[in-house]
Amino acid sequence: MLGTLRKDIHPFPKEVNLMRHLTEPSETITRTLDSTIATIDRAESATLEFAQRAGFLGNELEKVGLAVREVVANAIIHGNRLDYQKKVVLTLLRTPEELKVAVWDQGQGFDLDCLPDPRSPEVLLNDHGRGIYMARAFMDEFHVETGSAGGTTVSLVKYIRKRKIGREQSGGSVRQAARS
Repeated sequence: MLGTLRKDIHPFPKEVNLMRHLTEPSETITRTLDSTIATIDRAESATLEFAQRAGFLGNELEKVGLAVREVVANAIIHGNRLDYQKKVVLTLLRTPEELKVAVWDQGQGFDLDCLPDPRSPEVLLNDHGRGIYMARAFMDEFHVETGSAGGTTVSLVKYIRKRKIGREQSGGSVRQAARS
């Protein structure tokens, strides 16, 4: 199917693979995606369903979906340059503590330090250039790794925060939830 995928490229970079949690994944899915604009919506939908099963709701669910949408769009448009012969691999993994997402493309890679700040006056009104910024802001961890033989993996992590029964977390303070 994808003869160009290398076995020595792991979907998550070394920083994310460290055995900080000895919990086996509760669920993992991997999708091989075509490098088309339509695929971006399918990747976001799959991510939203997966994240919802992990317990994400409301704004947090939307943030996860938007972060993955932007990273997949970058992989397809900028990494693979909409080349129908190149693929993007989306891996979603969850444990009781976190949701991990890896997006691998077959592009040349990029340097995070060379990306313009989307808040700067020079680029503030551009119709593009905010995807990486949003993904970094919406997720708890963001890693980029370029393989020695090409291809880039962007790894995202969102921690699963346990809700206490009868209480909800809001804006840094804990308040009693309304009872019906």
